[in-house]
Amino acid sequence: MAATRVSLSMDESILERARHHSKIRKVSISKLFVSMVCMLDEVENEHRELPPVTRQLKGLLKPNVSLGPDWDYRDVLGDRLMERYGAR
Repeated sequence: MAATRVSLSMDESILERARHHSKIRKVSISKLFVSMVCMLDEVENEHRELPPVTRQLKGLLKPNVSLGPDWDYRDVLGDRLMERYGAR
């Protein structure tokens, strides 16, 4: 896809910060801007309405739960089934 030139107006302090970030990442300010727009698209996609089943499944794990190397979903599933239906 051909690139189109765009002029942006911003405060000098913002421009200096953009130069700083582009230098650290070793990319041009243009590429930095493109990656920021793509990141905003990803964030927007995350906040779209989820289907009902996905919304229900999303709530199964509590936030900030650390899943260690020995974690097995079957243990969690078994615990939830025991809570819901009791021992049989």
